[in-house]
Amino acid sequence: MHNEALEAAVLEKKLDLLLKTGLLLMQSGSDSNRIDRNVKRIALHFGISSSKLHMHITLTTLMMTISDGSNSITKFRKMKGHGVNMTTVDGISRLTWKALEKGYSLEHYEKELNQISGKKHSYPRWLIILAVGMACGGFCTLFGGDWAANLIASFAAATGLFLRQELHKKHINTYLTIATVALTSSLIAGAITLFTNWTATPQDAIAGAVLFLVPGVPMINSLDDIIDDFTIVGTTRAIVTILCIASIALGMIVAMELLGIKPHPLTPPAHNKLVIIFAGALAATGFAVLFNVPLRALWLCALGGAIAVLTRNVLRLDFGVNLPLASLAGALLSSTCAIYWVHKVHTPGHVISIPPVIPMVPGVLAYTSMMSVFSFTEAHDNDQKLKALLQIFSPGVEFVLTLLCIALGVTIPNIIDRYFSSKAKQRRIEMAMKHKQL
Repeated sequence: MHNEALEAAVLEKKLDLLLKTGLLLMQSGSDSNRIDRNVKRIALHFGISSSKLHMHITLTTLMMTISDGSNSITKFRKMKGHGVNMTTVDGISRLTWKALEKGYSLEHYEKELNQISGKKHSYPRWLIILAVGMACGGFCTLFGGDWAANLIASFAAATGLFLRQELHKKHINTYLTIATVALTSSLIAGAITLFTNWTATPQDAIAGAVLFLVPGVPMINSLDDIIDDFTIVGTTRAIVTILCIASIALGMIVAMELLGIKPHPLTPPAHNKLVIIFAGALAATGFAVLFNVPLRALWLCALGGAIAVLTRNVLRLDFGVNLPLASLAGALLSSTCAIYWVHKVHTPGHVISIPPVIPMVPGVLAYTSMMSVFSFTEAHDNDQKLKALLQIFSPGVEFVLTLLCIALGVTIPNIIDRYFSSKAKQRRIEMAMKHKQL
């Protein structure tokens, strides 16, 4: 009887560690397939085969059932909140392999897992705020904004991120937070451009100031999950992405109404290729800092951002390729290069493939679609309303298609790499298991 109770207690301990591993990955921005693979890898080390582990993943909840032949336990855990922490994703991936190959005890694994979960952000708060501000300034430059607009967008975005962090501490509703921050950043950028003559491209400053709010990681993970047959959680992520974008739009529109600023077309990109390369690298690095990418991989994110943006702009401006396909090509090339470096720096693919494509988010289209709402609300007859509706719909569709192409460009190389490296990883697991049995 005592032995049975002890076995049940050990099994429950294993389940708790598996749940904690999965939850940390969920809270850090992992896609469902990575959660599934990492949990099953460490479960195998714990002596639990995949046939004795059943897992159900939703956007906010992780449920598991494990058994050892004599006992069976089911538990579920709810997430505290979503975020993006690539250092945690990287750390857990490394830990599961080390535990398997070095034969960690439950206590040793738990100790290292607690160290990962308790680790502070790799970068100080002031640096994160500065980096995100500079990233949004890079966005502004990519739109065609001048250097004054770049600085205005940087200041407004940095202030907005500070506010977002403060509201997050108070556990304010996510969508209300996004709308409030978008309103604040747009008001700051709009007010500076309205009451000064510092920039000749004021609309670029306003558009660039809110782009740190675009949910790039959930968008990419959504497509990843759907392709990997985690359809429900993938669809839920897509809905969250749509709600976030709608919240950004609401905040921007209210700000423009309060300031009385009328929408104008954004300036077409006119910078030379060196400026575009610099702006793309700067924006990618800023988002890499926000996503807590390990320091050793920051330069790869900068390089990937430069490659992605330059590829898109060359195809679009020099060869006349439409924006969705040009963005797809940029994301494919950048992510393919990232996959090559994954095996050199030993980090999960998404850690260095997601930040570089964020600068390709089509903020110009989003801005155009949002600002067309003004024309619709001010139209006085049906013909004007129909014309305004088309102005909302057309760039909106192109915006969505471009986002899908960017997500697809990141996903395809990772799926191909996963397919070709799966046999090597399986052999690595088998060798580790044989070593344990000796």
